[in-house]
Amino acid sequence: MLNSPGSSAPGVTAAPAGPDSPAGTAAVLEVRGLVKRFIGTLALDHVDFALRPGEIHALIGENGAGKSTLIKTLAGLYPPDAGEIRLEGRVVHPHGERLPISFVHQDLGLVDELSVGENVALVAGYPRAAGLIDWSEVWRRASRIYQTMGVAAPDPRSLVGTLNAANKALLGIVRALSREARVIVLDEPTASLPEPDARRLFDVLRKLRARGASAIYVSHRLNELFGLVDRVTVLRDGRHIRTAPIAEVTPASLVEDMLGRAVDFAHAAHVEHRTSAAVLEVTELRIGSLGPTSFRVEAGEIVGLVGLRGAGQRMIGRAIFGETRVGRGRILLDGAELSVADDIPRRVAAGIALLAGDRVRESVLFGMSLRENLYPDPALTHGSAWHLLSPAGERQRTQAVLAQFDVRPANSEAMIDWLSGGNQQKVFVARWLGRGARVYILEEPTAGVDIGAKLAIHRMVRDAANAGAAVLVVSSDFEEVAALCDRALIIARGQTIGELRAAALTMDNLVARSSLGGSAAG
Repeated sequence: MLNSPGSSAPGVTAAPAGPDSPAGTAAVLEVRGLVKRFIGTLALDHVDFALRPGEIHALIGENGAGKSTLIKTLAGLYPPDAGEIRLEGRVVHPHGERLPISFVHQDLGLVDELSVGENVALVAGYPRAAGLIDWSEVWRRASRIYQTMGVAAPDPRSLVGTLNAANKALLGIVRALSREARVIVLDEPTASLPEPDARRLFDVLRKLRARGASAIYVSHRLNELFGLVDRVTVLRDGRHIRTAPIAEVTPASLVEDMLGRAVDFAHAAHVEHRTSAAVLEVTELRIGSLGPTSFRVEAGEIVGLVGLRGAGQRMIGRAIFGETRVGRGRILLDGAELSVADDIPRRVAAGIALLAGDRVRESVLFGMSLRENLYPDPALTHGSAWHLLSPAGERQRTQAVLAQFDVRPANSEAMIDWLSGGNQQKVFVARWLGRGARVYILEEPTAGVDIGAKLAIHRMVRDAANAGAAVLVVSSDFEEVAALCDRALIIARGQTIGELRAAALTMDNLVARSSLGGSAAG
């Protein structure tokens, strides 16, 4: 049942009063001395954590720090080996009982073929009248939750597949609020959202907090925590490192807590650009109704293609790779024009590589080893599908690559399923950067990875550029583009509407130029 607007958050029930917090209210959720082991690996080492009523509490740490294990323990997927979990003072056992905790995962688990109302009903249950589904109430309930959140509701009968990424993220929260909950857990809710959509989501979360919601907010984007969350807890190697009010920390201090060391952020983020031969030239490129656009990328350059979601930057990268057909225009590689009839294998053979943005659906081979994920196709590695492979030789090559790219565990026969998201991403970056391509197209290269993995991947990309490759970074993470790229091309409707470089290449300018459709900024 929903609470009335103005009392507490929809679907979130306020905690009773108590003496354990400065506001005089008890912790709504508390973890004490939690321990979880996996075959000798200590994933959680006596972790403590407390969430107060009406609080947004950030949970951060490198991939493998224990965040996912803690969340899955709260969800009942893993039984703890020691310690206790308390909900409003009562010891609970998530593995054996249903708790009023709602989860909004990075993979939202929405069903595109069903309507907005039906996706809500999958979690809240289908209301019935006279033994039949009450479809009118299905639609009303979904709209009512949006209304109590202060958000314009889409047509509850519309298919989820027609929604953009931002509205899908909001629907994930609506589903979480459709059942009585004391706590909402948001796992990387902005990982695939461009900056303006992320800010819209932040506004919704602030409204929920004002109405009494308690939320655990997991994110790798440290800057977005400031101005949003109340407190932050840092985990490292399965241990609790620090909990502090957000006002008492800085991004640099959080990074040092996460890594256990200070970090030099000036790791060749920008270089003095020297004009050299163009590796990639795109001229008057049109893709359907998008375009035209023209640009060039020189040897040693890292160029960002950025814009709001749906602006066409992803389509441009996919057209260069040969996946998306070009309506008109020319693509030249080292001065030689590529045929529009070239398919992906021909483009790969010519020296063009694409790191797909959705690693779960387009990159990872679940149930297979790191070696098999690094070398999935003999034709890619050896130029022929009929090449005879030496298992011992391939294992040796794999071990060298895992060491070079700092993949953990560095075991060629370990299953890809066992790795954290950041280490999985390193495997896929290594899959392509190890090929010596001429052009690398990298979609969201560090989406959903921790700061340590992000810095490592950035170094790998810079090394590839220094070796003479041309790199295109297709990203909605403006902070990453500002840190990694030498230039950024602002894309709208498939057209290049602006360019930022050197001192002008800042996150604020990227947001402004993208949001204002090319108006002058900074």
